[in-house]
Amino acid sequence: MSIRPVASTGSRTFPALLTAVVRPGLAPHRRRVLSPRALFVLGVPLVGCFGGHGLFDPSETTIDELRSQVKSGAVSCRHVVEEYRRLHRSLDPSLHAITTWNEQALLEADRLDRIPVWQRGSLHCVPVVVKDNIDVAGLPTTAGAQALASNRAGSSAEIVQRFIAAGAIVLGKSNLPDFALDGTNTVSSYGGQTSNPYKQSLTVYGSSGGTAAAIAASVGVIGLGSDTYGSLVQPASATGLVAIRPTQGLVPSQGILPLMTLQDMPGPMTRTLRDAAIALELLVDKAQAGMGSQDYTQALKLDGKRMLQVGYDPLVLSDLPAVGWTTRPEVTALFNQALSQLTLAGQKTKQVSAVMPLLPMLQELTNASFACMPVDFKQGINSYLASRAGAGPIKSLSDIVASGQYLTSAQAFLTSAQAQTDSVQNSMACQKYLASKDSAAKAITALMDQQELDVLVYPAATQPAYAQGQMPPKGWFGFQILSSPTGLPSLSMPMGIEPTSGAPMGLIFLSRKHQEAVLIQAAFALESRAQPRVSPSLPK
Repeated sequence: MSIRPVASTGSRTFPALLTAVVRPGLAPHRRRVLSPRALFVLGVPLVGCFGGHGLFDPSETTIDELRSQVKSGAVSCRHVVEEYRRLHRSLDPSLHAITTWNEQALLEADRLDRIPVWQRGSLHCVPVVVKDNIDVAGLPTTAGAQALASNRAGSSAEIVQRFIAAGAIVLGKSNLPDFALDGTNTVSSYGGQTSNPYKQSLTVYGSSGGTAAAIAASVGVIGLGSDTYGSLVQPASATGLVAIRPTQGLVPSQGILPLMTLQDMPGPMTRTLRDAAIALELLVDKAQAGMGSQDYTQALKLDGKRMLQVGYDPLVLSDLPAVGWTTRPEVTALFNQALSQLTLAGQKTKQVSAVMPLLPMLQELTNASFACMPVDFKQGINSYLASRAGAGPIKSLSDIVASGQYLTSAQAFLTSAQAQTDSVQNSMACQKYLASKDSAAKAITALMDQQELDVLVYPAATQPAYAQGQMPPKGWFGFQILSSPTGLPSLSMPMGIEPTSGAPMGLIFLSRKHQEAVLIQAAFALESRAQPRVSPSLPK
């Protein structure tokens, strides 16, 4: 049977459209009328053809749920994007999560609606929000700074290209503090102050705070962020999300405006572990395929999986004046509850001594990281800007400094970076950092080997999210110190709502290099048992 697809419905009514797809040469009374589903299979747009559009609600929608609705013909991709745009317009005036909305998203949705089902990618019509230090072709890459408002990307970062090739739609770019320099709060000279969807007076930390706020508020399904020193796991903690900081180098960083090339790492932010696993599988650099399992969705199948050994140090729940941290009892209660749920889910939890043996080495590594950062930043951003001919008037770090178009809080760092004369390769500070990084990663791995552990687990911080625009309260300490500077992979997930702040509180799992699948398995044991995510109360 030869079938002639209809390219566009134009102004024809639905019955006329049905009779326009026929077997050629048949008399009118013998023409076969195709059903809406048959037209859908052929790739004919069905916008307005039957009344399923009222069924789609972006709130808390997962990849699988969205794909199912689009594949069945219940909703079109155009309608999906329209609903996310509606939600963005409703929520973002108060959240300030999105800096640039992609005005081409509806046209892209129309293109995707025309693709036959059998030719569609694995993320067909899945909405993605991208942190504004990651290039998306045709959109600005500002890194939060007004100085880079005209820096429009000519091509997309490799990780964005992978999502687009799989059929995903970039809804827009998300806010971050100028040049990703602030881990305590997301406020920028370009995008303003991002608020926490759970309680707008609270911080979303930084620097992936805009991505975190957008995904927590369901303005997108997958968020792309980046982490230099807790910039994925801390914002995820404050907004009830799953975030994965992969092993250093596992995910390509081409097309990302750098803060510190030796430590930056992009990763996914989602509302469920399955969505994070699906996203990470797509992001992995294929050259890394031999370094460990990248079949992360298989880790979500608990049947037949061996029991994991999960280590925790009770000292992370203690007040330690000597190192300057105070743990809130509400955080301790949530952590102990999470441990109990892990045990009930069949995992073996074990007390270990990790803080005192590792902390001096980790503090030395952190100091070395911050000493190297200005050198790395100058070299990295100059290289990034030099590769963007015609992207805007700013061509170098010296142009940025001269413009003065950035937050005053960034000025000291930018001036210090501009004054650097060393390269990463000949900088003593950077070479010391690399040596310390290697030693610390080996020490953590050796401790896990000695204790026969699969993962370490600890709260994201000693205290919950605090007021936005404020410095962390006395005693606040973030445990990203174990992963970000060492290059080891970590995963943050919610462990419930901290009652005094009203915001979520995150739990972090840490594993050996290239053991992301083990992280996902351990976290899934908790998620499937406790379902700890609580969605924010937001207007529809």
